[in-house]
Amino acid sequence: MTAKGHLVVRRSARGRLQILGAVLAALVLAALTTAALLAVAEPSIELAVALPVLAVVGVLAFALPVHTLPALALAVLALVPTRLIPNDGPFNALPPLAILMGIWVFRRFVLGQRPPGDEAPLPDHDRMGPRFAVYATAGLLAVWLGISTVLGGISETTLGWTLSFVVSVLLPLLVFDARAEARLLARVFLVLGAIVGGYLLVEGTLGTSPIYGLLVGGGDDFMFSVYRARAAFSHPLFASAFLTIPAALGIGTWLVSGRRWALVCGALAAAGVVMTVSRGAIAAIGVAVGFALLIGPVFIGWKNVTRWLQLLGITVVGGVLVLNFGPLVQRAGSIESQLSAGVRDRAIEVALQASQVSGWLGTGPGTSGVTGRLFDDIIIENSMLQLLISVGIPGLLLFLLLMASLMWQAWVRGNLGIVLAIIAYVVAISGFNSLDAVRAMHVILGFLVIIATHGAASFADAPKPMPAFAQAKASEPRIRATI
Repeated sequence: MTAKGHLVVRRSARGRLQILGAVLAALVLAALTTAALLAVAEPSIELAVALPVLAVVGVLAFALPVHTLPALALAVLALVPTRLIPNDGPFNALPPLAILMGIWVFRRFVLGQRPPGDEAPLPDHDRMGPRFAVYATAGLLAVWLGISTVLGGISETTLGWTLSFVVSVLLPLLVFDARAEARLLARVFLVLGAIVGGYLLVEGTLGTSPIYGLLVGGGDDFMFSVYRARAAFSHPLFASAFLTIPAALGIGTWLVSGRRWALVCGALAAAGVVMTVSRGAIAAIGVAVGFALLIGPVFIGWKNVTRWLQLLGITVVGGVLVLNFGPLVQRAGSIESQLSAGVRDRAIEVALQASQVSGWLGTGPGTSGVTGRLFDDIIIENSMLQLLISVGIPGLLLFLLLMASLMWQAWVRGNLGIVLAIIAYVVAISGFNSLDAVRAMHVILGFLVIIATHGAASFADAPKPMPAFAQAKASEPRIRATI
């Protein structure tokens, strides 16, 4: 009884120390953020309002359950208007959502906090090869980013881009067991995909944004030939690229598990993509679905061929509807579309010329815009070409190898949904300037890293803690029989 009481007292004291440490860390974070803002910004009413909000967010980041922080960052990205998220001063180098992901890594990796009730050991089928490939390519990419920063000349741009990418995309790999976060992220992705996709359907039908138009203005700032819905995002391309993930994830999850609600969420997300009238993202979903039809039987087996046939039928009907979608047809024949196609064709030539400046080694992370303007004033609307200019052939290859390694890891875990999501997102961002120009979008890759590395074939199947007798049996030394 005494020993038990002693253990309870020790556990309570440890919990109080963790709470105290979290509060102190939150206060320190708020103080550092305040100091950084005051150092670069002039006093104003907006700043006076932002400071207490940041303080509250900083405290919540340490008070909420640790496994909910990535999902919280995802919800903020999808639902909070992009224009209301700070992106100037210190937040240009390290976006707020990247800071939130950094806090999550700090709590998990440094403070050693774990999600409650998630003490089950890693599955026996978790192969070492794919996981090693993920960590090896991520490590090599981080090293090359450092080398590229030095070779290109250390500047505010190169340092800021590298910091944003490393914290948002690579730092989450320091959490070696994020299964709870991966399960929650997958669910939240699907739910948010359905919410945002449904909102885009309403917005596209009305031709105006009924909610976000009141918050940040609903005018068409970009003067498109047709109305292109964008929800909380500052540009329809950002909204469409984001929605390709839940669209592909929902289709893949339904194909493997048969859960119809996942298909409904994916379908709503795909419909939202169509409402953005973004041809690159629409093509990305088409590529992902085609890949699902090609390799689906490998994951589901021929006994579930009915779902495969249903997907084939949905694809045919959906393809016919999309090809006859009025705004898409109208935009395809517009001058805007012709100019956009011409710019994309010229971008290849400009990218090749700009890459030769550095001997194909890159002019430094985040510098593709500056380097490209040496040859033409056009914007290079292709993230892969931008990486080719900024981080060179080594950086581009390592990035693609990292994506391939994540797909390999998801493949061996039977997670078809995330395989399709990575394919769709990479194809989508190859159609506009995302990675090198919009640092706030880096965090989306961080979400994919978490789900691909730690997600299971069916994210709804949470691992159960081992019974006491099973733990005792598992801990017994095994004696290998010899002849």
